[in-house]
Amino acid sequence: MDGRTENLILHFVTEDDLPEVARTWPSDHLPLSDTEARETIADMRRNYAKNTKGCVYHLCLAVCAADCPQTILGWCGLDGTRSRTEPELFLLLDEPHQNKGYGSQCVKALLRIAAEDFSLESVHGGCAKENLASRRVMEKAGMVQYGTEENGDPLFRYFAKKNGTPRKKD
Repeated sequence: MDGRTENLILHFVTEDDLPEVARTWPSDHLPLSDTEARETIADMRRNYAKNTKGCVYHLCLAVCAADCPQTILGWCGLDGTRSRTEPELFLLLDEPHQNKGYGSQCVKALLRIAAEDFSLESVHGGCAKENLASRRVMEKAGMVQYGTEENGDPLFRYFAKKNGTPRKKD
């Protein structure tokens, strides 16, 4: 599975990505051994195999620049831990690649993938209340704040469109 945006390629990693997975996973960037990176890729593939139309177990995609597709800039995807029919969007970009519009491109692509590839009706998102950049990214992509966590962190939801008209939740 690949998703393309103006500047990015979101792609499902394979063994060909082993050095980059070892370099960039997990998000704390402590390098993995080749064996650990292979296990990570195998875990991602097992998780992906559990995804079906209308139900996402876990989808993790590497974020790469279109002009340098062999280098991973970060990770994004949909996590169905809380709800497989309304997964939570996640996005982790390396610091040098933040504030360049990549987050907005990733979120828009993920929402398209959720609706078109998995036939999901909605996607959940959230961020820390002080993370104004993440809040703006979700709002620009069409997500709507519907509440807050007990600590004040905002909660967002996206409803897939039908016939070009945003769906309204009853």
